[in-house]
Amino acid sequence: MRFAIIGGDLRQIIIAKNLKSKLNEVITFGLGKNDGLIEAESLAKAINRSDAIILPLPVSRDSISVNAPLSDEKIILQDIIDLKPRLIFGGIIFEDLEKVLKQEKIEFYDYYKSEALTVKNAVLTAEAAIAIAIVETKNALFGSKSLVIGYGRIGKILSRYLKALGSDVTATSRSRDCLAVIESEGFKSLSTNRCREFANDFDYIFNTVPFPIMDDAFFSNCNKTAFIEDLATDSGTDFETAKKYGLNVMLCSSLPGRYSPKKAGTFITEEIMNYCFNSRN
Repeated sequence: MRFAIIGGDLRQIIIAKNLKSKLNEVITFGLGKNDGLIEAESLAKAINRSDAIILPLPVSRDSISVNAPLSDEKIILQDIIDLKPRLIFGGIIFEDLEKVLKQEKIEFYDYYKSEALTVKNAVLTAEAAIAIAIVETKNALFGSKSLVIGYGRIGKILSRYLKALGSDVTATSRSRDCLAVIESEGFKSLSTNRCREFANDFDYIFNTVPFPIMDDAFFSNCNKTAFIEDLATDSGTDFETAKKYGLNVMLCSSLPGRYSPKKAGTFITEEIMNYCFNSRN
């Protein structure tokens, strides 16, 4: 097949190289010059000579342009739609874009809706979160007390990894059923709504929930030496208030692309190739 890789971070470069190694024709746009990859002169040339285009994860951060941190050029999503690509791959294709693609009868596949990929991504996120915690604190997780806010995909894997490294782990949920599961898996449990009461008990705090939980009431009760990571997208965490209390809080989003682009890019390539194979058989 002929693929155009448009925008994105190091994961997109890995995808391009993986596809090329499988004897596909690959052209890029919005990735800069990279060894062995051909950068198109224009968006139109990239799309017109391709069977499919691959947009990044996430596709966009402003719902207007392609997420393209490696490019100085702004790539407008509507310009892509106007060129009528045959097939679009992308991660986290937002609702309004989905509606337009359906109206224009452009085939698309959101590879991030694959449960297999999101679980693998959660593994990479948990690994990176732990690496950051160790490097930033110059301390060991062994013998520490960790709070994992939220027990979704990332929270579950992160809790297991922290426990394996010798940390005393408390995980939270708003669901009574989920709290029972947390306890059955050997962790201490806490209702997410009560995090603020017990924030002072922990050396490491990892937030995975996409809604405001770490606010003034939370930070005012934190251990002043605690290390805090916000892993959630659009969590609404009040970082200015955290600074006011002198706390070490880091926003740690999109960790697979920053810390494990080779593996993350390979996982996405596998998902794309699986779709191409199944849709043609």
